[in-house]
Amino acid sequence: MLHRFFTAGFDPVFFDRSRDGRLNAPDGSYGVLYAAQSESGAFAETFLRQPGRTLIPPDLLAGKAYVRLEVLRPLTLIKFSGPGLGRLGATAEVVHGGRPYATSQAWSRALHAHPRRADGIAYTARHDDEAVCFALFDGAPGPVAETGRDAALDAPWFWRLAEPYGVGLAPG
Repeated sequence: MLHRFFTAGFDPVFFDRSRDGRLNAPDGSYGVLYAAQSESGAFAETFLRQPGRTLIPPDLLAGKAYVRLEVLRPLTLIKFSGPGLGRLGATAEVVHGGRPYATSQAWSRALHAHPRRADGIAYTARHDDEAVCFALFDGAPGPVAETGRDAALDAPWFWRLAEPYGVGLAPG
């Protein structure tokens, strides 16, 4: 199972071809779907993007939904953490650095084009380096399918995810 928060009202299985994402293709030539191994990793990658922000604006919360994704086939992932960084000749700064994303996108392009033909990149979340996240490259056959969705985030399960990070809801 993978976990993902996404923009409500859109398909949660979305391979982003924009140039906005950290590990997106710099030229939009392939799409990337971001997900996490755990709900907390998905939370960190979605709601902790602004360091120091401890209150989630009500409009941001209302604009997001949560989905569980089943992995449909074995995935080949390039591990971009731990000893794998040394093997690649990189540092964690590539995936933990902020904007601009030119360096991380260049790495994404190189790893996407690697002869190994990996399905994506495994990395640790920028705001919770114990959480494993994934940048999955689009391609056939599709690697994931939706198994459950929750559009109502202002619920006890969501706030249990927020609690370890000291995050709450901003006054509306």
